[in-house]
Amino acid sequence: MRTLSMKVLTCIKVGVVVLIVLIYFFTPGVQEFIAMVTAYLRSRNFEELRLFLLSYGKWAPLVSILLMAFQSTIPLVPGLFLTISNAWIFGWAYGALYSWIGALLGAALDFGLARWYGRPLVERVVNPRYLMLFDRYFQSKGVLAVFITRLTPVIPFKAVSYGSGLTSISLWQFLLATGVGQTPAIILYSVLGQQLSKNIHKMVGITTLLALAGLLLFFYWEKIERFFHIHKK
Repeated sequence: MRTLSMKVLTCIKVGVVVLIVLIYFFTPGVQEFIAMVTAYLRSRNFEELRLFLLSYGKWAPLVSILLMAFQSTIPLVPGLFLTISNAWIFGWAYGALYSWIGALLGAALDFGLARWYGRPLVERVVNPRYLMLFDRYFQSKGVLAVFITRLTPVIPFKAVSYGSGLTSISLWQFLLATGVGQTPAIILYSVLGQQLSKNIHKMVGITTLLALAGLLLFFYWEKIERFFHIHKK
């Protein structure tokens, strides 16, 4: 019975891959959409990207969310660029919301792929150096590691998502830690990104501060935890 279940699961996994390939090659407009978005992102042509998204009219927010999810899974440029673009296109409030939803969807997809297809897939898409580091960190900190790394925008987003999928962390714990942890950076970058030319120095400063905060939590969490535990007593 167990052997039969494993065979069925393997068939489903292969079927999903085949379905994705068929959608890419035979669904009208999919290849063109991916090619255009990829070109805009790689060339940092955000004005053309803005016009491209707005050309979808009332569907522009949905396209933006899907694009953010796609970017989280297959990063062509840092997600920060898309967060700023969304704020520039839709205003900081809606831009932040769309970026937050898209990033969370992308993270859930990465987590699911890692959980379903296992380490062989993850080792193909994540730098082994990052993977070894996350293995040790997730083992000692658990879901807290996800929250801390989400606070730090310089840590690769997809590496955390794929790495989390290889642990015993549940999907709901992962989504909660990701959703809460990514919120400060997304809001700050959206607010400042709405007037990028005036706030470039502030954005660099905020990135530095968030990175330092994440590193401090990374290296000194046990001391911080002991400090509050002692004072609580």
